[in-house]
Amino acid sequence: GPIKKIDPKDVPANPYPLPDDLEWHNIDINTKELDEVYELLKEYYIEDYDGAFRMKLSLEYLKWAMTPPGTPSEWYLGIRIKDTKELIGFFNAIPSKAFVDGVVLDMAEGGFACIKTEHRSRRLTPLFYMELIRRMYLRGMWQYYSSTERVTYLPYADMWFYRRALNFKKMLDLGLIEIPEGSSAEKEEELCKVPETANIPGLREMAKEDVPQVHALLAEYLKKFKLYEIYTEERVAHMLLPRKDVIHTYVVTSADGKVTDFISFYITDYTVLKHPSIKESKVILLCNVERIPILLRIHQDSVSQTCECSNASRD
Repeated sequence: GPIKKIDPKDVPANPYPLPDDLEWHNIDINTKELDEVYELLKEYYIEDYDGAFRMKLSLEYLKWAMTPPGTPSEWYLGIRIKDTKELIGFFNAIPSKAFVDGVVLDMAEGGFACIKTEHRSRRLTPLFYMELIRRMYLRGMWQYYSSTERVTYLPYADMWFYRRALNFKKMLDLGLIEIPEGSSAEKEEELCKVPETANIPGLREMAKEDVPQVHALLAEYLKKFKLYEIYTEERVAHMLLPRKDVIHTYVVTSADGKVTDFISFYITDYTVLKHPSIKESKVILLCNVERIPILLRIHQDSVSQTCECSNASRD
């Protein structure tokens, strides 16, 4: 249950105070303000530890990731400079219904969090979280969760990523992988080749009419975990139906049209910051695994050959 439960009547009605030169701003992502968020994230969002790569998210990706059904409009938080109205920070969250060790909880899931580099010493991140929590409390929500590569608090779950090179030469040039001992670049490149055509009967792109069956498969699969997000059919449709250059979902159907397996992956672009000639890289994030053996083959058949790397998650 909640660590601290507060009567919504006792929650402060006004936002937490910011430094005098700054102000809160509710971002309307259905207007040109989304372009401002895009530019902020493009220049200042996640970089790796060495500052060699920065995640580059498209407008289409942002719209998809930030707008699951039921997301409150006040959960798109911005901080602007009062005088110039420059956007210097953005945080957002989305609603989530989670199964946690036998208990179903309404929670908020952390989304994007970004502050311009020159303002990061001003302790704005705690204010962002405090203000988001205040807005959660007003809606009677008491739990918030997010993921991180760095352990900042005691984690209650972890996840492993398994990486597979799709363009071995490019990943080698970027310093992301090494040639295994006793092998060669040519041999590894040959091993990483992906078939140009599918070889699984019944494999096709997911369609709207597949949503009920995909929802049922996902719900059954998730039951084996002690912690998982509960998906409605509406949320499955939003998160998994294919969107060009954002989310790709494939199903396998039997002879009678029943969906027996599915796989989905989304593609993220990275800006390459420290390479003399390579400026961009693409990574596939594989998710929503149903039956592992067949899906490894589906993945091999369905990945885009324009991507350099595939990351598969395991809870």
